[in-house]
Amino acid sequence: MLLWIAPLVVGAAVVIAIAVRLLVRSRVPEKGWFVESSRSDTYMAVLGTMFAVMLAFVILFSLQTYQDARQGASREAIAVAELHVIAEVLGGESGDALHGDLNCYARSVISEEWPAMREGGPSQVTQSWVDRMAHDFTAANPVGAKQEVAYGQWFDEQALRREGRRARLAEATPSVPLPLWIVLGIGATAILAYMCAQADRREPKTIQAIPIGLVAALVTAGLLVVFALDHPYASWSGSIKPTEMVRSLATIEEGHLTPCDTRGNPTN
Repeated sequence: MLLWIAPLVVGAAVVIAIAVRLLVRSRVPEKGWFVESSRSDTYMAVLGTMFAVMLAFVILFSLQTYQDARQGASREAIAVAELHVIAEVLGGESGDALHGDLNCYARSVISEEWPAMREGGPSQVTQSWVDRMAHDFTAANPVGAKQEVAYGQWFDEQALRREGRRARLAEATPSVPLPLWIVLGIGATAILAYMCAQADRREPKTIQAIPIGLVAALVTAGLLVVFALDHPYASWSGSIKPTEMVRSLATIEEGHLTPCDTRGNPTN
């Protein structure tokens, strides 16, 4: 969702809500449809409170999944940098092979898997480097206490890398289920419809337009926040970018041959 779309959506919702209320205002009886305005205000307060609580809960839930995805991506990038250090200690042909695998893995995450997550799934190119890394590691033959310690640490860092990748991939698909979106839509529609029913010809048009315009703006903005948090890898301002992996790649790719192109696709 591009940044400029959100104001347009909010603006359109405000215009439509105001237009509908003014249209209803022109057709209501002189004293309105409610005998007691205080009673209608009470119903409106109850309805608004219920929707506000539900929207706040969904926003908090979506924010938590968004943070999980961000933290997973950060853990993965840190683990890749640590694996690079371990490969340096292992040295030899096995160490060189692992260096290449790590470089290509990082490149594929940045250029292949991030766009793939916008479509809701992982990248097979990235998975192929995970498999190749595991294969090359089995060929490693540690010699001496230092390499044996590094050999054991590799498993720990691989577990962190795997958990980090799993965390970010888990948020590639929307976490807010369709029934919940339907309930939110019903709640938003109910609030605006009830405010339209409260239209009163005895008040100026401006006074009638301002409240429903503000409510429409807040409700629409809240739903847009939920949508944005539920799509953390989409092309919008504030989405999760592979920034940490880019930094890790910058520290590990110097001075090592890589069996892939700049996007992580294998070249041999």
